[in-house]
Amino acid sequence: MGTTGLKKDLREKIINYRYDMANESIMEMLDTYDGCLEVSGTSDELAEAAFLRGDAAFHMGRYYDTVKALTKSVGIEKTQAYSYLESDAYNMLGMLFSFVGYETVALDNYLSAVDSARKNRNVREEVSSLLNAGVLYQGLADYRKAMHYYKKAREAAGSNHSCPEMMLILLCLVQEAQLLCRMGKYEEAQRMQREIDSYYRAVAQGELLLSKCMLEVRIEKYIGNEKKLTALIAQIRNFLEKDSEYLEQIDFYVDFCSFLLDNGFKEEARQFIDMLKEKLALTEFFSLRIQMEEMEIRYQKQYGTEESYLLACGHYMSIQQEYDQVLGEFRRQSLSNIENLQELERQKQEFEFRSKCDLATGLLNKETFRYEVETYLSERNRDVTDAFVLIDIDDFKLVNDRFGHLVGDETINGLAQLIKEIFRDGELCGRFGGDEFVVFIQHISDVVRLEEMVEMLRERFADIGFGKNSNVHSTVSIGVSYNSDINASYKAMFDCADEAMQKAKEYGKDRVAFFEIKRGLLKYV
Repeated sequence: MGTTGLKKDLREKIINYRYDMANESIMEMLDTYDGCLEVSGTSDELAEAAFLRGDAAFHMGRYYDTVKALTKSVGIEKTQAYSYLESDAYNMLGMLFSFVGYETVALDNYLSAVDSARKNRNVREEVSSLLNAGVLYQGLADYRKAMHYYKKAREAAGSNHSCPEMMLILLCLVQEAQLLCRMGKYEEAQRMQREIDSYYRAVAQGELLLSKCMLEVRIEKYIGNEKKLTALIAQIRNFLEKDSEYLEQIDFYVDFCSFLLDNGFKEEARQFIDMLKEKLALTEFFSLRIQMEEMEIRYQKQYGTEESYLLACGHYMSIQQEYDQVLGEFRRQSLSNIENLQELERQKQEFEFRSKCDLATGLLNKETFRYEVETYLSERNRDVTDAFVLIDIDDFKLVNDRFGHLVGDETINGLAQLIKEIFRDGELCGRFGGDEFVVFIQHISDVVRLEEMVEMLRERFADIGFGKNSNVHSTVSIGVSYNSDINASYKAMFDCADEAMQKAKEYGKDRVAFFEIKRGLLKYV
């Protein structure tokens, strides 16, 4: 088998192993796969391989290996087809930092995952990251912030009204209802449960949803249905026994143990504590292991003897001492990795700026300007008025020919800075190349004020002197189109602004012309 065939075969096996990432043999395959990629790997393949290594390390409970691999994956430039890896990596890093008690860093990673998902229109990952942020606040008992993120997640899931993500909406509703139960608002949660059940029947096809089970556990306990409650607890226990991805659900399982202890389920609590302690003993996540030791102390205090309680306290102290010994290294490693992530974020923002902007002026380039305006127009309310402003320097070629390109560049930058100064309240400002500039203004409430701003640009630019002795003056011709009470396209607004600008030049230059699209009327200032 050639290198290409071997690489393809290994990738397929590694992808299949994602359902059992805790299996050590995947690391051997990843090592072999990395060797193949050194010979003929693309940046996409390298980013994916690093992510898969981080994913595997995460499910094995390896702190350092996870952070190292995921940070590497984030730092590799990817094509659009592999952009999802970035939000996935940030999301997993968020979970990891929450495990070791760095809630601030965890939230920062979740929000980075949200930004990346939105940029790449990955609704599923955006919703997942917002829900994780909500769970983080829920664990800190900040229920107001938790509910804020759950509702934002539901808005994102339903943002495509023609094809809402019904499964994601279901998960969001469940988290909201669970939180209502925590707040003691069981009647509200029960009302939501009816909506949840209708979504579940439509999209889940009988799939077990742990969060929905937990909601039902809380509600059945509230209404006193012991038979249903017992069946649900058994269902969750059976699921945990086979759950190879339990770390992704660890907040749920720890919360469930606490629920069992709070409500007197002695035998069931014992089973869950033992199962989770056994699983977590194989990981480097000491903070999670300490949480389970705290559960053990609670259990022994409620149900054990004085001797078993003291033994549990002693074991907790020994684990705590072990944790203290490695915590310093954890923190040093975390700071190093946080710095790496911040540097990657800075580089990414610089790259995005360079790809979106005209490097000479810092204004949006033609492609980005068009994308931003078309995106806005596709969602625009017909009842508002917007304006498209097209600006062209009069006789700019003569400036270059008579005074040289340095003066020409100074003139271009002078106009760009003036545009930024006058249109600084959220308007989109761009340069189409050469001496042609554009501004798009949303939601115009005062047309007279707009006319004053455009005229101010024309007058002030004419007064600026360029060149060594500041004795070179230029003027601009400006065309403005309006879309009042009409859904005009980007092309229509551009063409009408261009026609107005050409008329301004025909009528002597150094002037402004306005084109009202709906009535096809031109007006000159």
